[in-house]
Amino acid sequence: MPLRIDLHAHTTCSDGADTPTQLVEQALRAGLDVLGLSDHDTLSGWDEAAAAVSGSGMTVIPAIELSAQVIDREAGTPPRSVHLLGYLPDPAHPALRKETDKIRSHRDHRLQLMVEKLQTDFDISWDDVAETIPPGATAGRPHIAQILIDKGYFPDTSAAFAGPLRADGPYHVPHYAPLLTQAITVLRDAGAVPVLAHPYTGARSGAIDHTLSDDRILAGYDALVDHGLAGLEIHHRENTDAGKELLQKVAKRHDLIITGSSDFHGTKKPNQLGENTTSQEHLERILTQGTGATPLR
Repeated sequence: MPLRIDLHAHTTCSDGADTPTQLVEQALRAGLDVLGLSDHDTLSGWDEAAAAVSGSGMTVIPAIELSAQVIDREAGTPPRSVHLLGYLPDPAHPALRKETDKIRSHRDHRLQLMVEKLQTDFDISWDDVAETIPPGATAGRPHIAQILIDKGYFPDTSAAFAGPLRADGPYHVPHYAPLLTQAITVLRDAGAVPVLAHPYTGARSGAIDHTLSDDRILAGYDALVDHGLAGLEIHHRENTDAGKELLQKVAKRHDLIITGSSDFHGTKKPNQLGENTTSQEHLERILTQGTGATPLR
């Protein structure tokens, strides 16, 4: 029987609803054999996950989802936010630690500025939000969303993100993130395997401007592969069908790693563990290429 492999999940160390221990327990109940622990811009959940998974028969792949951005100076459009999964990075690598520290610092300040804007229309304070962020966790918009939900403004995180927390809304404040090419280099240097997370989500262009022609889109991905990109998260609920088809062309063109994942956030999102999975063949490619850390068993 093939292994059930889900390589993208979050905990309370960033914007998930479950602690690393609770995530491991949920993954075991869901019948997963391999789970990717990929919190935003932090590796702080690894030790707890290692203790939780020990002796369980399941494997946790330590990872990170690194914030990045693409600036298209020719088009003159605002920077595009991109998420880059990095599998098996060295947690002590100086450049990676420097980037994650800087990103988290800017995230904290950015969230405070967003709360100040929201206060004109919503009963919300920074103290409210700060109480929902565990010590050392990566702060993000879901922490604001939780307060808006608790106060009855919205039924769930999706509704809050479609409303005042949307990236193009009047309350939005951007945060620092390295350029995507720089993020790829940092992860590669840290021994990690860089894989673009949910890269083709419809109207929200990410690494490549998806309003361009197919030829120009393919050329854009060619450049990222030349820079060190190792794979694409194709099987993800947010990728469009047309996007998946084009991403398959890119993957075939460069023999890239293909992953499938839930992007699980517990009760914060409707995504369910194991709803998309990665083949054992492509997991083995990650394990072969990743040199910065080892799987947790």
